[in-house]
Amino acid sequence: MVNGIVLPIKKVFALVDSKISVEIKDEGRKLQGRLVAVDEYLNIHMDETIEYVDNQRGRSLGTVVIRGNNILTIAPVL
Repeated sequence: MVNGIVLPIKKVFALVDSKISVEIKDEGRKLQGRLVAVDEYLNIHMDETIEYVDNQRGRSLGTVVIRGNNILTIAPVL
């Protein structure tokens, strides 16, 4: 690794135990919750998860596991 370059996987690992927003590859669904764990394939385990559809609060899902290839974006919630 070249000095000064931070790989995206390391940024996601740094978000463990913080609140994140995950956009899923389908009709504008986003999930917000606390990131519990992540692996090298970007499969993620979230807790206290709430679903948002078209920026409208939807269902409370609780604990979810999302396969990495279904994820479009991962961002911290400020």
